[in-house]
Amino acid sequence: MRVLKFGVVGIVNTAVDFALFSGLTVGLGARAIPANVASYSVGIATSFLLNRSWTFRDRNGRSARSQMLLFIAGSLGGLLVSTTVVGLLMTVLPPLAAKAISILATFLWNYGFSTLVVFRR
Repeated sequence: MRVLKFGVVGIVNTAVDFALFSGLTVGLGARAIPANVASYSVGIATSFLLNRSWTFRDRNGRSARSQMLLFIAGSLGGLLVSTTVVGLLMTVLPPLAAKAISILATFLWNYGFSTLVVFRR
């Protein structure tokens, strides 16, 4: 059940990230890498709030600050995964396609880190 909740939060988070990325690159003509950093960072905040309050609410033994710092650390790892995939794939694909492919790798990283580190029992 938890992985499904994480997936729902991921869908919301990804929609926010992708919409902002699209608006920055397509709408404003921003370069893909800085746009990815900005959109992903907004997604980090959205994801933490939803995961702490819903997905992992039964694992809130640590302070919110402690969890937030760990979540940010893990999310920065996810940002590295996402940005690396986008950077590599945009040499052969349009930026939006590269971004879409990066989502799976980032999901796997973020779920593993959240489960094993941030919200562990």
